[in-house]
Amino acid sequence: MVQKRSWWIRTIVVGSALLLAPVGAWADKLMELEQVFETQQKSLQQLQQEMHRLRQDRTAQQTEIDRRVMEVEKKAADAAASSLLTGYEPGKGFFLKSADGQFNLSLRGYVQSWMQVEGARGEEGFPGVVDGQDVTAAGLARHEPSTFRMRRARIIVSGKIFNDFSFYIEPELTSGSIGTRLEAGWVSYTYAPWAKATFGQYKARFGLEMLTASTDLDFAERAVVARSLSPDWQLGATVEGNLKLATLPVYYGVGIYNGCGRVDQIGCAIDNDGNKEFTGRVAVSPPMPFGTLTIGLNADHRTFRIVRGNGATDANTVTRVVGGFENFNPVGPTGVRLAGNGVGGTQNGFRINGNRVTGGGDIVFDFYPFVIKGEYAYASQERDELDVGGTNLDNLIMHGGYGSIGYWIFGNKRNGLLANGRYEHLRVDDNEGAFTAPDSATNERPMELRSGTLGLTWYVNPSVKLRGNYIMTDLRPGRNAVGMSNSTHGELAHQGIAELLIQF
Repeated sequence: MVQKRSWWIRTIVVGSALLLAPVGAWADKLMELEQVFETQQKSLQQLQQEMHRLRQDRTAQQTEIDRRVMEVEKKAADAAASSLLTGYEPGKGFFLKSADGQFNLSLRGYVQSWMQVEGARGEEGFPGVVDGQDVTAAGLARHEPSTFRMRRARIIVSGKIFNDFSFYIEPELTSGSIGTRLEAGWVSYTYAPWAKATFGQYKARFGLEMLTASTDLDFAERAVVARSLSPDWQLGATVEGNLKLATLPVYYGVGIYNGCGRVDQIGCAIDNDGNKEFTGRVAVSPPMPFGTLTIGLNADHRTFRIVRGNGATDANTVTRVVGGFENFNPVGPTGVRLAGNGVGGTQNGFRINGNRVTGGGDIVFDFYPFVIKGEYAYASQERDELDVGGTNLDNLIMHGGYGSIGYWIFGNKRNGLLANGRYEHLRVDDNEGAFTAPDSATNERPMELRSGTLGLTWYVNPSVKLRGNYIMTDLRPGRNAVGMSNSTHGELAHQGIAELLIQF
């Protein structure tokens, strides 16, 4: 209570003093306060202006920094897009790639060398003249000694442009007297995985082994039926793609071609007769509880006629022009003509004239360490105007197939050892009763081949492969086998092929 009373007393005293102070002192004090306020107000305005200026400067600087950062980022992106990635992939060659994946260029190649092993020529056992034909002369011409051969030597340049366009160029360097030739050369446009268009020279979409690259074959040479009835290198256009029907992967390919062979072969630089070849293939891969299964179906329609002195042929010369006629003569793995070589009056294949319709199927069942493959083809070939008086003969029927089984002793195609075997059969006959030979080639006889091959392939690494094949051939008529390796009178012929393949 005493303290509160003291506070009130002090307040009254001070207030009384102020009230009793002179009026002039109050006025002076007020002016002083106003001056101080104005000074502080000006200082505050200056500070606000300075802060505004600093904010503007900072905004301008940030804008400039952002601009410079964007420029640097754009330059870095442009530099990355224009840069090239280079490298080498074993077995697939050297490559240049743009960083954005839009362009690439690949350079690769391979050399395939053979040692072909043949039996000694036993000409003393040759049968001489049989049915008016000098089979001994034919056997002497047919026999080949054991020899080294340069089977293939190729450089491959391929690439991609703007991601959707591709090109492929593959010359063959071991072409003998004609020098380097174009084996394959094409361009393609891919609209989508299910729609790709290809134009140029390449293998028509037919068959299993014929569409398998020579560097990826299971044996040193393709089966006789594949080389005889599957279209080889052709000039034309194809539409193909991969799609799915529900969950079933499906490949399709349809094409139209000149149908007369490679561009370097006689009369094949352009379509000689105007009759186009039509080819189609469908392959499916149904789901399996184990392994992978692929089933293919093939169809082909082609015409073989002599027009303007030229006729259709194929890359391995099974069908070619002989003596002014189209001629069909299957070729063995070492180059022997199985339907006769025409020497000594013997058969020189089968004369044909007209359309050929071919169909067939193939299968691959791969369940490591086993792999099973098979292929069958059936062809009906017209023989128009080849009988007496220019009448037509019955169609020539060519049909056959092969089956093979392989076992991986260890590893795979990057490094491994594969043992395999193949059996093949081919028959050529007409379609009714006893065989009727053309009036201009009365020595023709039906042909039948049975052959077995045993193989062992060592995949040293992705770039090097060593292979050995042992081939047994039973050929009818037997006279067509005389002189083939050890065969002296048509018995089973034995041959061997050792192969070294180097890819880079």
